Amino acid sequence: MRKFILVFILSLNLFGANELTFKSLIGEFTQTITSQDQKIIYTGSLAIDSDFGAFWQYNTPMQKLIYFSNNQVIIIEPELEQAIITNLKSSPDITKILKNAKKLSDDNFQAVYEDVVYDIITQNSLPKLIAYEDKLGNKAIIEFTQISKDKIISKDILTPQIPSNYDIISN
Repeated sequence: MRKFILVFILSLNLFGANELTFKSLIGEFTQTITSQDQKIIYTGSLAIDSDFGAFWQYNTPMQKLIYFSNNQVIIIEPELEQAIITNLKSSPDITKILKNAKKLSDDNFQAVYEDVVYDIITQNSLPKLIAYEDKLGNKAIIEFTQISKDKIISKDILTPQIPSNYDIISN
């Protein structure tokens, strides 16, 4: 009986379970957006809890804090002293993208989310690169470094703190 259970669990890992599913992801990123002849490179860090939400901190070219939770996105822009609150429908959800990715080869996956195709490259069963073209024709490449999977993330990191003097814009 034990052998059957062990074989069953191993077969789930090989045939049914998506190795890109996770409880949490923490790491650094470089995002390159190419639009016509212009290229913008962003750098920052991320913390994602698949149950609670996500936090992307953009450090360059300017600081921007983006929080995803409960079908809502909050973007805090310290240099502009403003916060933008909008619904999640207009923003890609990396948790759903990775969860629904189909394996093409050893380290290559592909996902379709909101009619956008995401090509995903992994390294050691962790996301290494995500490339896609958005609905406006902008090409995006997100490269991940120092990625850790399934670590405990403090909910404080994932909870936006909007300073009282900031303008709040709701969409």
